[in-house]
Amino acid sequence: MVTTHDVPATQLITAVAKKLQQDTTITPPEWGKFVRTGIHRENPPEDRNWWYTRCASVLRKIYIHNSIGVEHLRSEYGGKQDKGSKPSKAKGASGSILRHSLQQLEKAGYVTKVRGKGRSLTPKGKTFLDNTAHELMKTLQITHVGLQKY
Repeated sequence: MVTTHDVPATQLITAVAKKLQQDTTITPPEWGKFVRTGIHRENPPEDRNWWYTRCASVLRKIYIHNSIGVEHLRSEYGGKQDKGSKPSKAKGASGSILRHSLQQLEKAGYVTKVRGKGRSLTPKGKTFLDNTAHELMKTLQITHVGLQKY
């Protein structure tokens, strides 16, 4: 059986993001057009559908880590802040973006809270990611086989 670990992360995240766009419970917030994703960023994301990409990426992170909290996610998505002539420092990503995305994923039924551990995937979320990975693997095998003929 194909799992999330078996397919490339970038292709899985884009496939899951496309499916999340069709879900009505996951919608970008009004302030999502103007917000930076962290203190280490200068501008907001250029992609209009960045919210769905972030939610898909968060789902994948939760799948890989089994359970993960907001602070750990902040460090995962964070980066180094340019302080000019001073040495750069590691800074966390926006906690508000991560909390809102996790809350929407909870409403959709993909994620649940685990006391003392953060958030973990529900069986619905796990099958959603595994089914998407399976569909993606089929398309990857078709294109791989098609390339071998020539």
